[in-house]
Amino acid sequence: MEERLNESPLIRDDEIFLRMNLAERLQHILLIITFTTLIITGLPLLFYEMKIFKSMFAFEKAFYIRGILHRVAAVILIVNIVWHSLYTIFTKRGRANFKEIIPKFKDARDAWEIFWHNVGLTQFLYKKGVFKKFFDRHPYWLFEKEPEFGRYNFIEKFEYLAVAWGSFIMIISGFFMWNVELSLRLFPLWVHDIFVIVHGYEAMLAFLAIIIWHMYNVHLNPEVFPMSKIWLNGKITGHELRTLHPLEYRKILEERRKAAERASRIKSP
Repeated sequence: MEERLNESPLIRDDEIFLRMNLAERLQHILLIITFTTLIITGLPLLFYEMKIFKSMFAFEKAFYIRGILHRVAAVILIVNIVWHSLYTIFTKRGRANFKEIIPKFKDARDAWEIFWHNVGLTQFLYKKGVFKKFFDRHPYWLFEKEPEFGRYNFIEKFEYLAVAWGSFIMIISGFFMWNVELSLRLFPLWVHDIFVIVHGYEAMLAFLAIIIWHMYNVHLNPEVFPMSKIWLNGKITGHELRTLHPLEYRKILEERRKAAERASRIKSP
């Protein structure tokens, strides 16, 4: 993302800001551990014929141990979700974060603008002289610049909601798969079969989303390559804030300007 703001004397580029506190980092790390364990112990049921899974679970009682690990990871995941929910509801920072991560109309507009900016079609047409008068009158449709983001961009918001929705689906379907007798007592067999199918395909979708989308955005994206360390130390620099989250940068800058003005008035005779 191109830089649009110059460094301000009120916010140095090397200044450190807290992006994720310890509780948030622990919740994230627990999510990583449980998600990885669930994927490793769950996918073999769907792709048992693959050699890699046959070799991983070739020893005696392998699938029994797999089942135990899968259930333990599921319980820890649920505990982590409860922790995150209580943190979000009962802490000021949790409520503030949740307020910022709620999708708004601007997020849909950001997704629209960044798509056409990356495609570059309208800029190409303009350079070729196609619809030149229209673009001169309505330069917005050239999508020359990427949209500016606040604390969370639309990708981060979508990922958060996807984790929430996906976890809900996996917990409900997994609960009835764990309690087969209860499931068959409450529902016909075809409903239980749907639980099994939904659980498996949602797991594959989550796995692909993490590997392809999330891993790119937090590790392989040129803006953060080779890896964003925020999930480890919770820190973000003023430079990163200015380039990746310019709207949040401006908000902090404005707060500091007002604070400096108040302090100046107090000192004035």
